[in-house]
Amino acid sequence: MSAEVHSFITRKNIGAAKGLLQSLVPRAQCFCFYDRDRSCIWSSDGADDYEINNFVADIGDDTMSGTDPESKMLRRTLTSGRTLLVLPVSGENDKNLGILVTVFSKNAGKSSWFNPGALQNILLPAVQVIGETFRLNQDLQLAEEQARISDKELELVYQVDEKIHGSSRSHAGLGQLIGQSGRFLHIAYSVLLLPSKRIRISATHSSWKNVNRKALDKYLIESLFHKLEGQRAPIIYEIPAVEGSDHPAEKGYQAMLCPLVDQAGNIQGMLAQLGRVNNQPFDQSHLRFMTHIVRKVEYVIEQSFDSMTGLMNRAGFEAQLYESGKALRDPDDAHQIIYFDLDNLQLVNDTFGRDAGDEVIIRFSQLIEEVLPKQNAVATRLTGDDFVILLTHSSAEQAMDLIDVIRKNGDKLRYLEGDKTLQVTVSIGVAEYSTKTSEGNALTAARLACDSAKDHGRDRVEVYDQDDQSIIRRYDDMHLVSQIQQTLDSDGFRMQAQPIVSLNEKDSKSRFEILLRMHDSHGNRVSSDAFFSAAERYQLMPQIDRWVVSSTLARLSEHVDYLKKHRAIFAINLSGQSLGDDAILNFIEEEIDSSGVPCESLCFELTESAAVSNREKAQAFIDALRKRGCKFSLDDFGAGLSSFAYLKSFKVDTLKIDGSFIRDITENRISESMVAAITEVARVMELQTVAEYVETDEAKDLVTTLGVDYAQGYAVGKPVPLEEVLADLTDQTQSSTAS
Repeated sequence: MSAEVHSFITRKNIGAAKGLLQSLVPRAQCFCFYDRDRSCIWSSDGADDYEINNFVADIGDDTMSGTDPESKMLRRTLTSGRTLLVLPVSGENDKNLGILVTVFSKNAGKSSWFNPGALQNILLPAVQVIGETFRLNQDLQLAEEQARISDKELELVYQVDEKIHGSSRSHAGLGQLIGQSGRFLHIAYSVLLLPSKRIRISATHSSWKNVNRKALDKYLIESLFHKLEGQRAPIIYEIPAVEGSDHPAEKGYQAMLCPLVDQAGNIQGMLAQLGRVNNQPFDQSHLRFMTHIVRKVEYVIEQSFDSMTGLMNRAGFEAQLYESGKALRDPDDAHQIIYFDLDNLQLVNDTFGRDAGDEVIIRFSQLIEEVLPKQNAVATRLTGDDFVILLTHSSAEQAMDLIDVIRKNGDKLRYLEGDKTLQVTVSIGVAEYSTKTSEGNALTAARLACDSAKDHGRDRVEVYDQDDQSIIRRYDDMHLVSQIQQTLDSDGFRMQAQPIVSLNEKDSKSRFEILLRMHDSHGNRVSSDAFFSAAERYQLMPQIDRWVVSSTLARLSEHVDYLKKHRAIFAINLSGQSLGDDAILNFIEEEIDSSGVPCESLCFELTESAAVSNREKAQAFIDALRKRGCKFSLDDFGAGLSSFAYLKSFKVDTLKIDGSFIRDITENRISESMVAAITEVARVMELQTVAEYVETDEAKDLVTTLGVDYAQGYAVGKPVPLEEVLADLTDQTQSSTAS
């Protein structure tokens, strides 16, 4: 509240006593109230009276302060002949607030009715009312001032909350907290110190711009930090002056030290507020305010750091990565992103248990911390066993130097328990982050390089190269996976059927393989190689296989009568990922039962590699569905080095010879010999054979001569939409019935 407004309210409230005063002393000419500064706060006639003002100006200080014993009442006659009766007005604890001047007309003091003692007693109630009114106004002014300060404090707190719960989970967010709290309290030097997390953030007032901040931080850590042990609330310390020094930071000041605790209740750092620019001491409101700020700082730290390793977590790192991009102004300047993936951590978990895996993760984080440059690097545990280092304003060579140091300490990742030991290795990818790339693309590039390192043998380093085909494929897969998921969700896949034609006249059954096609948002067909590469890499094949099984059976269910009569067979591919799905068998059985499609019309194709890698599950799966009457084909047979050795382990019905042998069979004697050998083994085992990728009549004639039972390829039939195949089969049935 301004002084003018406060004075106006005081005059108004004291003026309310005018009626009381006039009723008590009706012969008084007017009444005036003067404060201790001798200012006329109120006059009953509303006019300045210079004679009275001059009289009050000459009253002694003892009288105005109420310390003069004779000041309980004064009677004076002015030059004009008017008589004044002066009574002190007291407030709380009898503290003098001012004086009430009662003015009587000329020669009134000589009248018989003028009795000062009696008048004093008469006016005493009014004086008490005025004193109480004045005291209440002072209390109101103080309360409003405190409310104003509290409003300002709350406004800052709300701003802090908004920023924290917005996008300030980073060093920049902590910096805003430190800077704003320092400005609010008029602090000369504010600093956040978290030694274990390599965080030091400060804000300095211009009056301390030449202060040695490193020396101050060292003093705080070495001399004051231990005093916070066991403390939970801010503490105020008096920092003594340095004798003979004129430096602002050495003239003596108060320091407010605020302990920061982790989730376990341990002191992990401090927020220090050193010296107030206005040299005023800290009060309880400042302690209360900083208690709130500290909670917010602890919240940001908790949200930005991994609880297991103490490294920054993904949310904190991504914010830090974004902030670091703002420092890239020179086209020649660059940061380096180093992406780490612990290669065989899952093996440690499976062999020794999760606690062992956690210990390896902690060891690796400590290894990084030990060698991490202090000035230009920050590390994060991005996900379970993935770590990243951001090396700012550095070259690829500097990144490789740091990687060499980390790899030389790789023996620290060996886990030993009893007589069992496992060496955990690390695959590493490096990518540049410059003005030419966004932070998201740079992080993705580093991860792709790391994935490439894993693909090329693990325990190695790959630097991102946009011309590297394996990295390009991974990049394409990553961008394609969202389209695949969208197509799944919208039932946007298209199914085609390609005929599998008998090469002898004994078999008249119609056979088809169900093929899946995908188109992008522009209607262009997506390459099958790219589509399945992305789906397999990102574990989408089980979802796709279920969609194909369900959709195929739904369409076939409309032609159950034809299928039962003519025993046409439709082959459905299943991936190795689906074989690893414990629920896939029940799913397929339920779909078959609900569709009513005869099992004899269904054949499931498994690739040789998928069946071999899941032998026990694969055979249990095959046995369960063969008992129902379903057929099984072993696809891409012959591609594996031990195809014949594994063949006797699987009870299947058909071998589909790998297309690599068929494509050049008319020109390559080795391919011809392999097809002949597979055909002979299949004949001995009473299995049927299918030659895939039969693209020419010459190839068809040759595989027929070699004894292959069926052919599939453009030479015998192109893929067509499944709906057309089913419509043709229905038309054939109706035609044969009519004839």
